[in-house]
Amino acid sequence: MNDLTIRAGALELAASMYGHSDAPPVLLLHGLGNARDVWFDWAIRLADRYRVLTLDFRGHGHSARSARYALADFVEDAEAALEWLGRPACVVGHSLGGTVAGALSVAGHSLVARALLVDPAWYFAEPAEFARTVYPQRFAMLQATVERLRASPAPFSAWVETIATTPHPRGGVFADVLPYRQQVSHASALQRQDPACWTTSPTEMFGGIDVDAPFQVPTSVIQADSRLGAALLDHQVERMQQHNRPEALWHYAGSDHFPHRTTTFADRFGTDLERFLRG
Repeated sequence: MNDLTIRAGALELAASMYGHSDAPPVLLLHGLGNARDVWFDWAIRLADRYRVLTLDFRGHGHSARSARYALADFVEDAEAALEWLGRPACVVGHSLGGTVAGALSVAGHSLVARALLVDPAWYFAEPAEFARTVYPQRFAMLQATVERLRASPAPFSAWVETIATTPHPRGGVFADVLPYRQQVSHASALQRQDPACWTTSPTEMFGGIDVDAPFQVPTSVIQADSRLGAALLDHQVERMQQHNRPEALWHYAGSDHFPHRTTTFADRFGTDLERFLRG
């Protein structure tokens, strides 16, 4: 694994590269409030067969902060990573990263071979649709938590404990389903994240694309369980199938918003990820 810097306009973005330079390229994109090392375990697993690049979006992880956090800016970050890879890549994105991957697919970007959207925040820019999810409350809670921990200022152990003891929508706490490394990863990401990300409106952060335009490259979608905090709701899946026409759509009944991070869905996500990458 090698850490590196990629430029997106005037900004410096942090990234990590795994695998051999001549292997098929894969770009992994994180969600809002996470960072590139959320994908570490999957990058290691794929590195013997793929050239994997993980990226910190602007305002996240070790990347530079920005004056603005609109979807177009995050798309610019992903485009810079694709240009660094230099040839068509499979793009896998979770939540915000899934929306970015979907925007690249709708645009038919020449450096995107295939796209996998993991519970994407596809309709968050539409106020009525955003209001039907748990995310108005969840984002407000996260913003308040980050402000409280920063104000203390709290030791890093308190950030980790906050992640570990957050109630899980299925019952219990997140420590029951998140490996310790993922707890540390999320805590570190929230500690480093630009707080301005949480004050950016969903309309700006997730908007600016035609969400009803068809995907222009082969695109698969994973939907989490609407009862457990999915970003993509059941009625929205019907709309997506009608307008965007994904190549495959996999519903993870019983999964929260983070199937790529939890122990309970690691095997299934790994199977579907491999199937997607094989085409």
